[in-house]
Amino acid sequence: MTQFTLTCPRCAAELSLTTRRLLVRIDAGTATSGEVLFTCLNCRRSEAVTIDVATAARLVTAGVTYLSLSEPDVDHPEPQPPGPRLTHDDLLDLHAALAGDTWHDELTGLAAETQ
Repeated sequence: MTQFTLTCPRCAAELSLTTRRLLVRIDAGTATSGEVLFTCLNCRRSEAVTIDVATAARLVTAGVTYLSLSEPDVDHPEPQPPGPRLTHDDLLDLHAALAGDTWHDELTGLAAETQ
């Protein structure tokens, strides 16, 4: 298992910690540095040490858990369809319609009307 050597800023103890004992915290959008969080095995205090982005990348690549401080911007691959959004009431109506035995006939009847 990969181990990293850190120095506790509070008690100056040199620690050898596994990836499971570390947490990388960084703002993925704008940060030029981050922090590695750990609990000192000597003084039993939780500490945060500032690290550069390259060190954060090496830690994450080695398996250290990553915590992002910013919400990711994710674009949906499909455009949003026109019209109002689907509501909870719409889902309940759909559920009630599908619970009946005639939903297929009603659906095919609507398709025939639009042609």
